[in-house]
Formats: sequence, C-alpha cells, structure tokens
Amino acid sequence: MTQTSDQSAPTTTPAPPQNPVLAPAKVEEYNRTHLDFHRPIPRPPVEGAVIDFHNHLLKAAHAPIWFETGSHYGFDKYVTMTQLEEAQLLHRDYPDRVHFIAVPKWGALDMDDWMRRIEGFYELGSRMIKFHMAPGTMVMRNYRLDSPQLAPILQFARDRKMIIMTHMGDPETWYQGKYADTAKFGTRNEHYKMWESVIAEYPYSWVGAHMGGNPEDLARLQYLLDTYPRLSLDCSATRWMQRTISDQRDAAREFFIRNQDRLIFGSDQVSGDDRGFDFLASRWWVHRKLWETAYIGPSPIIDPDLDNEHQPTLRGLALPSEVLQKIYRDNAVKLLKQVDIAL
Repeated sequence: MTQTSDQSAPTTTPAPPQNPVLAPAKVEEYNRTHLDFHRPIPRPPVEGAVIDFHNHLLKAAHAPIWFETGSHYGFDKYVTMTQLEEAQLLHRDYPDRVHFIAVPKWGALDMDDWMRRIEGFYELGSRMIKFHMAPGTMVMRNYRLDSPQLAPILQFARDRKMIIMTHMGDPETWYQGKYADTAKFGTRNEHYKMWESVIAEYPYSWVGAHMGGNPEDLARLQYLLDTYPRLSLDCSATRWMQRTISDQRDAAREFFIRNQDRLIFGSDQVSGDDRGFDFLASRWWVHRKLWETAYIGPSPIIDPDLDNEHQPTLRGLALPSEVLQKIYRDNAVKLLKQVDIAL
C-alpha cells in the first residue's frame, strides 16, 4: 500500500489504496500519545449528513466497526473505493451510507476486465472512476494517464459524463528519495504536465486526490484551480496532511478559505482485518483537529517519513463554520448532484 493511502503502512513497492497489504498495527503507531479515542466528541458543525468523500472500506466484514467509529466522530456517509465483489455486498447491506468509486482489480491490469468492472460499478450507481497514477504505479503498470490503453476507459466516462478522480504525485519527500531516479520515474513537473493535458480535454468534473498530490506547493494548486474550473481537490491522506498542512498552517488556512467552494473532505481511511476502533479513530481524530480546531500539539500517529526527533506537531486551521459546511458536505453534494447522485 502506498503511504498516501491513509499513510499507514510503509512498503518498498507502491501498491494501490484499494487493495492494500495490511501489516499488524502496533498501538504506538496510531496512539503514541495514549489518547482515549472513545471519549465523547461533538459532531462537526454541519447541517445535514457529514460526508467522507475519499476512503477505502475494503470488505463488508469491516463495515460494523467502520460505521461505529465513523458515527462516533460525526461521519455519516462515505464515498469509498472497494473491489467490486465486496462493493456488491456493501451496496446490498448499506445502500444509503456508501457510494462507490470504480476501481480496477489490482495486479497485472487486464483492460477487458477493467471495463467489465466499470460497467458493474456503474450498475451499482457509481458515477466516478479513479485512476491511480502515482509515479511508482505508472512504472509498475507501464502506462500513464495519457496512454492509449486508457482511452476506452476515458471514453466510457466521457459518454456518461462521469466524474474522474486521480491520484497524481506523491509526497515531496518521496520525490527526493524513492523517486530520485528521474530516468525511471520522471519528474513531478513532467507528471503534472501530462495530467493537465488530459484534464484540459475532459469536459466534465475532475477530482485531484490528496490535495492534487502536491499539498507542499500551494501555488501549484492555486494555478490548477484557477486554470481548470471543473477541478476540485480532496484533502485526504492523514499522515501526509498532518505533516504538510501543519508545516504551513497560515498559508494553508488562507488557501482553504480562498478556495472553499473547490475543496472536499476525505480521510483516505483504510479498513483492515486488524484495524479496530482505535486505529480508525486515530485518523478521523487527526482530521477533525486539523480542520476544525486551533489545536497545537503532538499527533497520535507516527509518521515514518520523519525520525523520532522530528515527529509532526499538529497545527489546526480552525476553519470558519461556513467553510467546514462546504468541505464536509455541500461541495460533495453539489459535485455528485451533477451526476444525479444524492447523498
């Protein structure tokens, strides 16, 4: 699993968030500050159902603890990424709580199978397709967003006016480290030039996951939002956001207020057989502290990109209530209304 998939399990080979390999979690990894995650917490200051727009509820068997924890932290509905076989079970049992983003079966990608799966997701009501285009994934699968193999998928989406979500980019620390071989992985500027070329040709809505994959560069994100009016950004990926947003707290707060109509909340939460209440709670706890409060203090979640002496200090943005209303609900509702989905 890539670290950008809720930033929870470092590996040496990038893998997709929709089908991660889950290592047993140690308590200190998600609660190094010994918080009581079961303590009551007020609901987010939002009228209507609160939506987590980017997450990975991987199995129907994970749903009970997922919904229990999410409800405790004030989240009501989820736009999630799940393999089709499990999505069918979740849709049967929780039709009013989940909406699915179409994702392929992980592994050596079979385009015919991918098309069949998109059609299956479409029948379940999905109106969004996710393309995982992190540098490591592009190398592993030997294609890019503008590769001819993906043209039929993009055409399927275009014919149905579907929303496209992309995972472009990765943390800047990775570009300086695991992606330093630019002859193999390319450069961030090359990746974003390619992404822009496809966005420019797609006439319907687009979502850039994980703050467009480059929260370190708010100027780049502002340029993208100013240039592509159909583009929205989600703020998912817990460990990435807690580090990067906190490091530029004042500039990030200004960015969120300026672009409040184009930003959508997502946690990038990933369920797992060994991920109980406290693990799931740690992610939602961090997000709520980061967006809603002026909290300044340690994060309960260890960041493996930082050494023990430089673990992140959360610096909450304390966003105004009208901004929280939009990022927690209204912007997701408005976006999905374009494809006749009501959440």
